Amino acid sequence: MCEVQFCSTVVADASILIHLSRIGRFHLLKNVYNQINITSSVFGEVVEKGWGLAGSIETERAVHESWIKVLDVIDKWKAREMAVTHGIHLANAETVQLAREVKASILLANEEEVRDLAAKFGLEVRGCLGLLAEAARRELISVEEAKQDAKRLIDEGYRVSEEVLKEFYTMLGSKESK
Repeated sequence: MCEVQFCSTVVADASILIHLSRIGRFHLLKNVYNQINITSSVFGEVVEKGWGLAGSIETERAVHESWIKVLDVIDKWKAREMAVTHGIHLANAETVQLAREVKASILLANEEEVRDLAAKFGLEVRGCLGLLAEAARRELISVEEAKQDAKRLIDEGYRVSEEVLKEFYTMLGSKESK
């Protein structure tokens, strides 16, 4: 069995890039997954429209360093249809469509609408908290740092349900007891 970072195709949406940048943990994307794919829409949102904001410089640098790849969605019609049918933004639909096209093993997304749609297509979805838990599991950060990072995310405007937060702390608790 191989580590996730060496065997999987990972697609990320804009929220992951932005939120991890806000708390200074953007580098964990590379540390955990080695390579990330994003749509040209995500690149446009984070780097071009969001220049100077959280995630813009980090994302552009990662693209320059080639560990983030910008890919175009092949079936744009399917993405548009998905956006209309499910009432989501086109950029979010393109992210899900790209994950389907590249047969992603993991879709990194925070927004509930993206997560729900991805789940309908059988995609495994992780958000910022899932990434922090995985980083703690691999001992890239400590359990305490993961907890502090979760608090910082929430302080920075990251929305998370009590249920998801409780699940995150349970995952970290099982890490502490090992």
